[in-house]
Amino acid sequence: MQARTALAIAFVAISSIACKKGFGSGFEGEITMHIHSSTGDSDMLVKTKNEKLRFETGKGSAMLFDPGSNKFTMVNESAKSYSEVDFKSPNAPQANTSAASSSIDKSGKHETIASIDCENWTAHDGKKRSEVCIAQGIAFVDMSGGSGALATELREKKLFPLRSVEFDADGKETSRMEVTKVEKKSVDDAQFAVPKDYAKVALPGM
Repeated sequence: MQARTALAIAFVAISSIACKKGFGSGFEGEITMHIHSSTGDSDMLVKTKNEKLRFETGKGSAMLFDPGSNKFTMVNESAKSYSEVDFKSPNAPQANTSAASSSIDKSGKHETIASIDCENWTAHDGKKRSEVCIAQGIAFVDMSGGSGALATELREKKLFPLRSVEFDADGKETSRMEVTKVEKKSVDDAQFAVPKDYAKVALPGM
């Protein structure tokens, strides 16, 4: 559950127009994130190649994301098994704000995080809000499978959060994610596929 919660924090769905620089076209490499939430602190490694993403959550597990099919797969390497993840399920962890229902405040301000340029925006979803700094060049992760105009724009422009700070309806910070390192390097195609000898199992609570 903690791993899925961390993924939900990382999968923040927000932004609008493209940034000035971002990751650049066809970025391939590794991104290290630090996540702080009510469950504690953790680090996550994200690998990306040809728009596919691999989120390594530690303890021999990883989440694979294929933007072409908007499909998520949880891989348990120690058990040699995998599970398909449906973020539309009512039991699945959800991001604080949704691309389908959020309104966006555009600050026009840029900053540099882990040597990458990003642009600051705030998304409001009811009384909740998320403040993010978005870079262009890596596939947008949409947990809800949203088909609205904003969600479509995010996918098409390949926008990725370098920092995400979530606030509840009372304005209290509930979680924070920030990229601490970006390394451009070659990543093996096998990192984005489930090994053929892995068994498919149902994910508990999904």
